[in-house]
Amino acid sequence: MMFTGGATKKKTQSQSTSSSSNSNSGHRRTPHDRYMVDRQRYCSYEVSRQRPDRSGRQLNYQIRQQTAQRDGDNTPTIDEEAAFLSVSGITRRRGAIRHQKVHEVQGHKFVAKFFRQPTFCAFCGDFLWGFGKQGYQCQMCQCAVHKRCHEKILGNCPESGKESKQTIYLQERFKINVPHRFQVHTYVSPSFCDHCGSLLWGVIKQGLKCDLCGTNCHRKCEKQIPNLCGVNQKLLAEALSSVKKGSTSESREGRPALSSSSTTTTTTTSDDDDEGSTTETDSDFSGPAEIRSPLKTRPKFKKYCVDDFRFIKVLGKGSFGKVMLAQQVGTENYFAVKCLKKDVVLEDNDVECTLIERKVLTLGTKHPYLCHLFCSFQTTSHLFFVMEYLTGGDLMFHIQHSGRFDEYRACFYSAEICSGLRFLHNKGIIYRDLKLDNILLDYQGHIRIADFGMCKLQIYLDKFADTFCGTPDYMAPEVIKGQHYNQCVDWWSFGVLLYEMMVGKSPFKGCDEDHLFWLICNEEPFYPRFLTTQAQSLLKQLLDKDCTKRLGIPYSPYGDIQCHPFYKYIDWSKIERKEVETPYKPKLRHILDVQFFDPLFTKRSAALTPIDDSILSSMDQTPFKDFSYTNPNITE
Repeated sequence: MMFTGGATKKKTQSQSTSSSSNSNSGHRRTPHDRYMVDRQRYCSYEVSRQRPDRSGRQLNYQIRQQTAQRDGDNTPTIDEEAAFLSVSGITRRRGAIRHQKVHEVQGHKFVAKFFRQPTFCAFCGDFLWGFGKQGYQCQMCQCAVHKRCHEKILGNCPESGKESKQTIYLQERFKINVPHRFQVHTYVSPSFCDHCGSLLWGVIKQGLKCDLCGTNCHRKCEKQIPNLCGVNQKLLAEALSSVKKGSTSESREGRPALSSSSTTTTTTTSDDDDEGSTTETDSDFSGPAEIRSPLKTRPKFKKYCVDDFRFIKVLGKGSFGKVMLAQQVGTENYFAVKCLKKDVVLEDNDVECTLIERKVLTLGTKHPYLCHLFCSFQTTSHLFFVMEYLTGGDLMFHIQHSGRFDEYRACFYSAEICSGLRFLHNKGIIYRDLKLDNILLDYQGHIRIADFGMCKLQIYLDKFADTFCGTPDYMAPEVIKGQHYNQCVDWWSFGVLLYEMMVGKSPFKGCDEDHLFWLICNEEPFYPRFLTTQAQSLLKQLLDKDCTKRLGIPYSPYGDIQCHPFYKYIDWSKIERKEVETPYKPKLRHILDVQFFDPLFTKRSAALTPIDDSILSSMDQTPFKDFSYTNPNITE
């Protein structure tokens, strides 16, 4: 998503406010003054939950009077600091976003879509059924098709049906150029458009009908339908594919035969026993009195399945699926199992992201501050990541309960996060989703970076990414503007994360997403008085809007981040070896204590969501054939 309209709108409002205040105060205001006016307006919005241009008018006037007397001094006044601290801290979890994947087939730009009304496929004519996003719809011509049919479309997306390449191709090869003879028609029973698949609404004269072939369409779809009167596109596509297969098989007959070992196919069986999960309460737990690692014995190296684990508690839940606490059957080893529904992964086109996440997780055992993957397996309906159980919960939970961290604790956590980020960057990986929710604590109090679904691989030297994705509060300006970027975006997110740990609030807080993006691209954060000079210096260099100068990137003009005065007491060699004593250790009653996880999730039943048999029978299992894996580094 390119951020254009919102920025123009907010900029205009800011300029109008600036000009109004200039006329009142009688002298030219600095950018910092305009920023404080804007910040106070939205502080007032958070307190009163009203429109900022109304409720914040009096407060804005007071700030204008204060800033007009500062004469260029950027030090925040006591009233400004009080106004900033009066804003509520981080009270909610913020989810990541990603633009929909566009499937370009013959000029069509198909995106997955949820159809709110009964819709039929424009290619095969069958009903688009299913949960969630049932099919694809072209963004240009609104053509609706099944996901299995979108690659079989014969020609290009018709800007005009009579002049489309599809019509020209069929006219030249098969001499097909038969225009439809549409007439306004009144339907006595519910009918659907043969192009966009939606219902022909109305009481009389609902749409157009061809007198020759009976094709139905909306008036708005008439120009989009090619001249294929009487042609069954499905049968024609099958005939063309059979011709191609026949020519391919004939060409292979003349080639030498391959060895039998190269032509054998391997099949993998998947256990479909998804209903074997159990639910227990805290009264059933009788764990040991001492605090120990969730992994008591070293598991054996073998191929695991869902029967090898017993689900106990739900630790988290999102649109992707669930994360559940599970015990390995026959042992006292406990793991966190991330369960993904295959139909959701396929509908949201997240197959590639899921495989990338598994690939990055396999690197976890090579670094102490990345979440470790034990194994991955699948059933016919679900995908499973079996990871180490991090008993301390995530930093979002701790920030919400403690408000903010002291500087030493924030420095310690940020040093370990920095070590993990540098490891990923050296491997050519952009993390792209660094936030409090994805930083967890183990039983000793050390951090782990988790959730690698947003990662981008193979980013070296002159290679860049351009996907609009991430959590809005942590997005770098270059991501919002749609520019090419590399690992520099992770250091911006690292600066936002460090700010939230030390201040307890987000550096940019807008009324909505557009305003938030405008603040990130145009304004500077507010730095409270209690932050030390070294902390403010580090945050300013990390939140530099110029990605070529930002601290953390190679050859930054600010130098190496590990040499910054903020980390002058950090022994980086000991950090790498995990030898530094943690400032905080989670106090657990027993190994199954889930007090550091949101009760909203832990009270839910630890069971997998069943999937309809009709969906399972039509699901394509081919993309997941290489998903199962057992990590040899943590097994024997």
